[in-house]
Amino acid sequence: MANREQITLLKSSVARWNIWRENNPKIDPDLDRVDFNGVNLKNANLRRANFYMALLNGANLQGSNLTKTFFASSDLRGANLSETDCSGAKFNGADLDGCTFKKATLRKIDFSNRDLRDVDFSEADLRRADLRKSNLKKVNFFKADLRKTLFTEANLTGAYLSSTLLEDTDFQWANLSKAVLRYSLNLTAVQIQSAKIDRETKVPHYLKIDWISETDFHCKENAV
Repeated sequence: MANREQITLLKSSVARWNIWRENNPKIDPDLDRVDFNGVNLKNANLRRANFYMALLNGANLQGSNLTKTFFASSDLRGANLSETDCSGAKFNGADLDGCTFKKATLRKIDFSNRDLRDVDFSEADLRRADLRKSNLKKVNFFKADLRKTLFTEANLTGAYLSSTLLEDTDFQWANLSKAVLRYSLNLTAVQIQSAKIDRETKVPHYLKIDWISETDFHCKENAV
């Protein structure tokens, strides 16, 4: 059950909240089902906090420490999580519609089987994150670190993957129709061959697509 004193302190002053967290490192804040809609929590130490079913619609969490924070079933629509450290955080069942994770640390986060169409992942660290079978239509991944990220069977139609790091990224059966992968690094012909693309898919200059039919293609590395 949410702690009233903790709620009052966090809502009144992030600075005083952070001092309290520093002095009480063994206390894991209990903030479940609390209304934080539109609240400014920028740079707050929310490590291990319990936000189960909390309302964080439009909240500003920019730069906050969200390591091992529990957001299951919470409402994060339109929330700003830019520059946050979300290592070990749980977002099971959370509503992330319109959320911003720009420059956030999201390594190994489970975002599988989710509708993430309006989420901004630009410049985020998504190494080894699980986005299998998720709807990522037109999602912005500009300059994101996607090394060893799992996109198996994900819908990346129209996604913006320009200037991303794609070493060992798994695109098996992913839909990359109309996706932009220009200037991405370490993308291989094998990765493209394992995915679904169309004639509007933009690949890096070092790869070449030869179309055999309307649906069949062959991807190869361009001769230097």
